[in-house]
Amino acid sequence: MSRTLLTILAHPDDESFGIGGTLAKYAAEGVDVHICIATDGVAGSVAKGHEQSKSELVAVRRRELDEAVAVLGATLHRLDYRDSGMTGDPGNDHPEAWINSDDDEAIGRIVQLIREIRPNIVITHDETGGYFHPDHIRCWEIVTPAFFAAGNPEQYPEIGPAPFQPARLYYTAFPNTLVKFFVLMMRLRGKDPTKVGRNEDIDLTRLGIPPKKIHARIDYRHYWDVKRAASAAHASQGGGQMGFSQWIPIWIQKRLLAKESFMRAYPPAPDGFRENDLFERV
Repeated sequence: MSRTLLTILAHPDDESFGIGGTLAKYAAEGVDVHICIATDGVAGSVAKGHEQSKSELVAVRRRELDEAVAVLGATLHRLDYRDSGMTGDPGNDHPEAWINSDDDEAIGRIVQLIREIRPNIVITHDETGGYFHPDHIRCWEIVTPAFFAAGNPEQYPEIGPAPFQPARLYYTAFPNTLVKFFVLMMRLRGKDPTKVGRNEDIDLTRLGIPPKKIHARIDYRHYWDVKRAASAAHASQGGGQMGFSQWIPIWIQKRLLAKESFMRAYPPAPDGFRENDLFERV
């Protein structure tokens, strides 16, 4: 039986920095992997040495995304909404921003994508957006109803092809136990864990999901280098090199970090449920 996976994420680089290991693993194992990116990434900051990219950031991030998705071995789809920026960014008010998109129109676009691709598995951001980014949260708001509407012939009947209901819906997640470890390490090194990232706009102490709420853990150690190569393609965004992990030896990073975690939204899974394969019993 053919296996197909569709992930809908907010920004160019989310596919690599976030769940790139899982996507690389399944693509290498013969799964038909599709990546849909909602925004153009124009509100992103640029890494040191890439200041010249700011004036043409949409084009730069478009090229980077093409390269990264090719490294992962997936098929790319774009919605091309405008990046809304973090909470408080001027981009929040732009009429073409993803967070200001029309619900019905946006859901319909995802419904069409699902009906065309017919994936077994759909993945998107969770309701916190991982780190409370408005665009990530918007993905959760749109993809969740679209997942169910895609299989309902009474919803969006004008959108073809025929209705199709994917078997499972997952949200990206990471355990707060790992977050607490990084918070401790940063404090031991005299760093402030409430001001993380190039813009110091991420509060690490607020992030993470209780382990009992995480239902799937995908080990991607064998695809560690693929994820790193895909992340490196996003050079204007720092190539995935997070400051709080650069000082940890690679062998320790692989042992601690080479697992990506997910919550299973449908079919609902109870607290404490565990699986090691998103396609298990599909």
